Amino acid sequence: MSQPLDNTECLPLMAIPSEKEFLGLFPSLSLPINQAILLPSKKAYVSVLGVGLLDFSVSLSKLLAEQKYSIVFQIGISGAFLNRGISIGDVVRVESEIIGDLGAENSDTTFLPWSEISKKNPKIYRTLSLEKSPDWLNHLRSVAGVSVNCCSGTENSALKRQALFNVDVESMEGAACFAVCNSFGIPCYEIRAISNYVTTRQTSLWEIPKALSALKGLLNEAGFLCD
Repeated sequence: MSQPLDNTECLPLMAIPSEKEFLGLFPSLSLPINQAILLPSKKAYVSVLGVGLLDFSVSLSKLLAEQKYSIVFQIGISGAFLNRGISIGDVVRVESEIIGDLGAENSDTTFLPWSEISKKNPKIYRTLSLEKSPDWLNHLRSVAGVSVNCCSGTENSALKRQALFNVDVESMEGAACFAVCNSFGIPCYEIRAISNYVTTRQTSLWEIPKALSALKGLLNEAGFLCD
């Protein structure tokens, strides 16, 4: 059984977006929705914060305002864009994030990113330098991510988004985690396992169990799953 939050202990926080991701990693624990619980290993807290930029931001801000953590690991699954040398089941470390659906739609249905509207450089959210990262993260491939509230669902939209932002993976919370942690001055790393390719939506081809198994293996290697 998990233990209640200990306000005297400064440990890492594992920030997980969805219930499905949490249950795939910690099937024996009760769902900690919008609250942090201590893992049986007593090496980190874990919480389910919600899917999408808004819910994740609000929930994470609340946790960080209530309790001090040494570091935040955002952990989950994501899709990889095609022809980036990334395979299903790979675990990657996302070094940078850009919000991919902030902007406007032109009359011809093409997307106009906010950077073009505002005439400013795109806002890039970044992780910390590898010099400060835990050893078990150093061997993971470094990738660039795009965060969206509406995932790509066609080959055409995926190709346009990939070309527009030159990114490797797509998720729904990465930029939010970096932005919130940076505002609180807390180190943050985003770790994603690839469950599918970003192209025409076909959920029958997604390999979520394989991705979660790879994530679980990494957390075990890091010692978080050891009693």
